[in-house]
This record gives sequence, structure tokens and C-alpha cells, in this order.
Amino acid sequence: MRKVFLLLAFVACTTAKAPVFNISDFGANDGAVCTDAIQAAIDQCAKAGGGQVIIPKGTFLSSTIYLRDNVNLSLADGAVLRGVEDPKAYSHYSPVNDLSRYDSGGGTANANCVSDTTWMKALIIGEGVRNASISGQGIIDGGHVFNPEGEEGMRGPHLIVVAESSNFKLSGITLTRASNYAFLGYALTDPLFDNVVITEGWDGIHIRGCQGGLITGCSFKTGDDSIAGGYWEGFRIQDCTINSSCNGIRIIMPCQNLEISSCNFYGPGEYPHRTSGEARRCNMLFGISLEPGAWGSASGVMKGIRLTDLSMECLSSPVSTSVREGTVAQDLTIKNLTVKDLTGSPVPIVSWNDLGFKTVTINNFSISR
Repeated sequence: MRKVFLLLAFVACTTAKAPVFNISDFGANDGAVCTDAIQAAIDQCAKAGGGQVIIPKGTFLSSTIYLRDNVNLSLADGAVLRGVEDPKAYSHYSPVNDLSRYDSGGGTANANCVSDTTWMKALIIGEGVRNASISGQGIIDGGHVFNPEGEEGMRGPHLIVVAESSNFKLSGITLTRASNYAFLGYALTDPLFDNVVITEGWDGIHIRGCQGGLITGCSFKTGDDSIAGGYWEGFRIQDCTINSSCNGIRIIMPCQNLEISSCNFYGPGEYPHRTSGEARRCNMLFGISLEPGAWGSASGVMKGIRLTDLSMECLSSPVSTSVREGTVAQDLTIKNLTVKDLTGSPVPIVSWNDLGFKTVTINNFSISR
């Protein structure tokens, strides 16, 4: 009898479903501003120990909403979460710990500092969350909100900011028209970006500080760098299609054990370069730009950089390096690189200064103009 009871208890535990909350049940209506309703659904889900919050088919407007531990925000097919037009309606992320080592561009139009409350505004914010996620077949639309008080006198809030968090997941979703970056991360542990589509806006996925992490099966058509950031350890980018009106991948801070594999880079940019306003650039600038310290001091060691099984088309140069004072660049490996319709020098790497990688290994590459 005891064995039967234990078996039934085990079956009940393993088949129990996580709670599901629909924002419509909290007062959200198609075409209306639904910030409070969405947040109420997320908070109720978190109080229940976690589960799923559904955004159904329709267009729902919102200012800043906050993710919670163990809550999956799921956008149904045909669902659109769109940011409101007023840049002052958005809230900002305030770091718990000192994240100033990730600041860059001090004194320039591209100054990015965590203490800048305008810079840290976003439509969706994850503050120190664990196991939070966003998924589904829907769209998160930033609406290209213009903010004269923002970076470069034009940039509005990011679409998503997640910081000081672990095991965040973004999958299946489409991010479009970000008013600054589509995703901005700080001090993350093991994030996963799976089959995400990112179009327009400025940077696609930009992460400053990351232990582990994977970007896989994603499609980028961005108005600035598709993937950027640095201070990554054990980060992987694989099986992605990357189209940019600037750089495909741009590393501005040291990384260790970074692997970029089985990706296709191509130009020209499908969408305009957001800052310059050029309708279409004739090509992508660089497929992969390794330039730690490019936007300010970024001391550390750059090592274990592996670029394998990559194809590139219509760009200025496949790989560029610019290692600045304060960074030691140890080893770079390039294997199986195919490049065509190159507009720059027919070489796999161009370097912009004398401080390069101590060891560069290149195996099996093909380049044609």
C-alpha cells in the first residue's frame, strides 16, 4: 500500500502543469495600453511559483514591464507587444552591484554608462532574475521611438534589458524596430538565444559581461552591429544568419574561450544604418570585428578565440582586429572560412594597429572579389 501511495505521489508531481495566466483575464485589450494588466499577470504567475503568461493574438501597447523568476512570457502567433511612443513613459534598470567596468565611450556621443538612467530605459526589464524567459511566435515591436535626450540625440529605450541574472532564455520570438538595442545584457550567467529573429533598430544582441551563454539558430537584419559586447567567458555563437548595415559581430571588450561557428554573414544591409541614415550600405563593414578597448578602457586578456566554418559575402573585410592598450590578445584561430564579393583587401584579417594577437592560426580559407 505504501509503494502504491508513493507511486501515485510521484506521478502527480511529474504530471502537474505549471500555471498559465492570460493577460486578457487581467484587463488587457487589443489596441489599448496594457502595462498594468501585463504586469499583474506576470506578478500573479510569480506568486504562484512560476509558470506561463500568455499574450494572445492582437496588438497590446505597453511601457516598461518587469520579468520575474521562473516566469515565461509567451507571445502567441499573431501577438504584438508594442512600446508606447512617449520615451518618458519608460523606466530604467538600476544596478544592484557596481557594473561600471562595462561602461564605454566616455565623453563621446556614444557614451554608454549604467549610471545613465536614460541609457538604461527599456520596454522589458529583468532585474536579477533567475530562469525568466520570453518565447513564442509573436513580435515585440519597439516602434523606433525617437528621444532627443538619448544617445546621439535620437535613441530611445532598448527593447529588453536583462542584468545580473542567470539562465535567461529568449526563443522563437521576433524583435523589431528597437529604439536602441533589441537586447542589452549585463553580468549574465548562461543565457540562451534560440531561433530569435531580430530586424531593424541598432544592435541586435549586445551583452557586457557573461559566463557561458549561447546564441543559436538566430536571424539578424539589423541597422547596426548584429551581435556585440564583451567580457564573455565560454560564449558560443552558432548556426546564425547575420545581415547588418554595420558589423556582423563586434567585440569591444576582452573575451575568453569564444567560439563562433557555422554562421553566414552577408551584405548589404537589408535595413538602413540607423545612425547615419544611409538608405542601404553597399556592403557590410566587417564580418567579425575584434577590437577590445575600441570604446574606452577595457583591460583584460583576449584568448581562445575560435572562428570556424564561416561563410561571408559582400563585405569590406572578413575579420578585423584592433587591440588597444590594456588588453593582451593571445591566440586567434580561423578555420574553414569562405568569402566572396569582397570589396577590401583579399586577406582574411586586417589589423588597425600594431597590438595584435600573439598567435594567429589560419587553416583552409577561400576569398574572392
